[in-house]
Amino acid sequence: MRVTAVHITRRDQKTADVLDLIFKRRSIRQYTEQEVSQETVTRLLEAAMAAPSAANGRPWEFVAVTDKVVLAELREALPGHYNGQAAIAVCANLSLASSPASERFWQQDLGAATENILLAAAGLGLGTVWTGGYPGMERAEILRRVLGIPESVIPMCLIWIGYAAESKPPRTQYDAQRGHWQRYTPKTAAGDDLA
Repeated sequence: MRVTAVHITRRDQKTADVLDLIFKRRSIRQYTEQEVSQETVTRLLEAAMAAPSAANGRPWEFVAVTDKVVLAELREALPGHYNGQAAIAVCANLSLASSPASERFWQQDLGAATENILLAAAGLGLGTVWTGGYPGMERAEILRRVLGIPESVIPMCLIWIGYAAESKPPRTQYDAQRGHWQRYTPKTAAGDDLA
């Protein structure tokens, strides 16, 4: 019986650790000059590719950037001018997908891969900020041009990565008014049930 109690305590601690990590993940827009190693970026790519995808289609490719010249080109061409010491472009390549479901669900698949990168980075002590590409065609074209991404590949987003030069407290943005139980219940502007 005592072993069961210890097991539950460990499981509860792991659950708390996962939730703490989720709440710790914040958009970081200022970074130190400390380089992010290729090994660390590889770990982030491993986390990305561990994401779920519709029918396990895995319609993704990633462009990892640590070269200072390429990072400077991205910084100059894109809004935000973030000084991350690494970046990952998350891209859809439907020709690589192993399931036809990817044609309908690639955005969700890449969203899950992106979130895995953000959470893994937070767990490794890194800051990140997720910036848009697709469907903003101007930004997608910048990513294509700077990173040499072909027309057949869709750059969905760019994640800037680095060691944080700013500190933000963990948080949740939980709003009970946006959570519905059993069935959707419309709310008025004041938050009262319409029913």
